[in-house]
Amino acid sequence: MAEQPPSMSEDDRSDQLALAHRQSGWMLVFTLSLIAFLIYAALAQVVGGGGLFLIIILMPLPFSILVVRGYFRRDAWALPWVMLVWILAIFICFLLMIIELSAALAGNSWAMVQGGLLLFLCWSMSQRLKMLRHPLFRAWYDGFAPALGTEIALQKNEVLAACPHCQSLLAIQPQRLQSDDECPNCGLRLVSVVTVACFSEEE
Repeated sequence: MAEQPPSMSEDDRSDQLALAHRQSGWMLVFTLSLIAFLIYAALAQVVGGGGLFLIIILMPLPFSILVVRGYFRRDAWALPWVMLVWILAIFICFLLMIIELSAALAGNSWAMVQGGLLLFLCWSMSQRLKMLRHPLFRAWYDGFAPALGTEIALQKNEVLAACPHCQSLLAIQPQRLQSDDECPNCGLRLVSVVTVACFSEEE
């Protein structure tokens, strides 16, 4: 019988949360830059390009830089603002997706590609928003990482583990995992078929 895998250490947990934190921060930077570019391009096509529209689009830039910088530094005040900006970004991306898909119905094949990419971006950002709202992430963000393991009431044979795809923290029973078990957040498989086969051979 295979031995039960050891539970994730506090250092490993903190490292994964730190990685997810950096990834979400850079994703926010990329998304805000993309939104600014798409809005400027759309306005330029409708009413013609101009410095005035560029100035209007760049007006939120100082605030965005301040919020993103505070988020990277894990300032307590920045997280609520980042979550608000994140929600607004998802909403704007969704509106831009509708515009692109409407243009695709008129025969613009490139608009269909852009609409599909924006739809995927909306989905990806929604998954990251779940992470930002997760109590474990918020506890780590506030500097309480050493106590994460003691703040979760785990049942017998349960351990904390991160989804290999979306980094969501889950309470799982390693010995009961099957190849078709899926993450409740992203819907992807938690364990590969190869891993299950390896454990089966060791039993």
